[in-house]
Amino acid sequence: MDHNRYRLYRAEDFILDEDFIKTARNKIAGTRAIEQLKIRLPEKTEEISLAFEILNNLKTTKTDLPDQKKEEVLRKIYQHTQTQIRLTIFKYAAAVFLFAGAGTAAWLILDQRPSIHNFAAASRSGSENTELILADGQRVEIDSKQAKIEYAANSASVSVNDTAIVEQTGNGLHHGYNQVSIPFGKRSYILLSDGTKVWLNSGSRLIYPPVFQGNKREVYVEGEACFEVSENKEKPFYVCTESFKVRVLGTRFVVQADAVTKENYTVLVEGKVTLSANSKLFAGTYELLPSQKATLSENLKEFNITAVRNMENYLAWTDGYLNFEQEDLVSLAKRISRYYNIEIEVNTSDRSSVFSGKLDLKDDPERILNGLAIIFKTRYEKQGNRFVFYD
Repeated sequence: MDHNRYRLYRAEDFILDEDFIKTARNKIAGTRAIEQLKIRLPEKTEEISLAFEILNNLKTTKTDLPDQKKEEVLRKIYQHTQTQIRLTIFKYAAAVFLFAGAGTAAWLILDQRPSIHNFAAASRSGSENTELILADGQRVEIDSKQAKIEYAANSASVSVNDTAIVEQTGNGLHHGYNQVSIPFGKRSYILLSDGTKVWLNSGSRLIYPPVFQGNKREVYVEGEACFEVSENKEKPFYVCTESFKVRVLGTRFVVQADAVTKENYTVLVEGKVTLSANSKLFAGTYELLPSQKATLSENLKEFNITAVRNMENYLAWTDGYLNFEQEDLVSLAKRISRYYNIEIEVNTSDRSSVFSGKLDLKDDPERILNGLAIIFKTRYEKQGNRFVFYD
């Protein structure tokens, strides 16, 4: 086994790892190999032990486990899930216990990729340009204000800005993740291999498999993204974030998951989606209808659903401008600060003036600030790394 790749694994990732599954199933050498793995990775002893026990109890195709044993294993899964791992293991394990009588082996329903959450935490882009990072290790930097990335139906070929063609190779095509990372002040349009369209906003990141395998399609978002999901009733689409998950069959919606501003919400344009928070083991689901917004609470446990009056306010950035309606300078400064990753301070005496209109998202943020100064009849200056508005 390749021990180095296990250093970032949680119990759920060991359960999904093909080599680990084969080792756990080996009656003669399996236990000895698992003990050696614990010695090499002492910090992962608990995760390895839990995964090994689960796989040992799930590897039979018969329902031979007594009820007491089932409850004992499920209790261990539940207790461990509360503190260290997500609901994934519990769902897989519970499903297999419930349906073991059908004679289906546990590993036949498991995707061999590592957890998309773990991958997101372990991989980062340090580029100042938009960067496409492929599962086989290729990195493509895109020096344009708005990148266009389109996948062929077989996922092997990727077109960048209608010119460069990148071919994906190796095992990563079926067992890894691709990602697109957008710096502040830029945007991207991505056509995924299943036909789903994604608009990725400034300072955001999208992680996704080159090929959607199994019975679901799952992607991960940091920042802000707009999705137009290709309908497939046999393979629902999931958008995962650090704090919540969105489930959809085919629709259009906006997701905001900002770790800095702590803004976590979903706005539904058309169709229907359900949402659930990550912070609770048995989190309730919330159904969202068109022209509704679901905002995750500060405690990250429940959603507040409100009506959206003007959908363009949430979609305008996909076309390169900000739409504002009866907003004051403080509110607009906050949105511009987020887009360009700059600090803006408002020290004006007039806080009551509000305006409606549009602002083109220029390459240079100072051109935007000049427009705001004219609109709100004020002035600004740069003080160190901050832009300060004053009377």
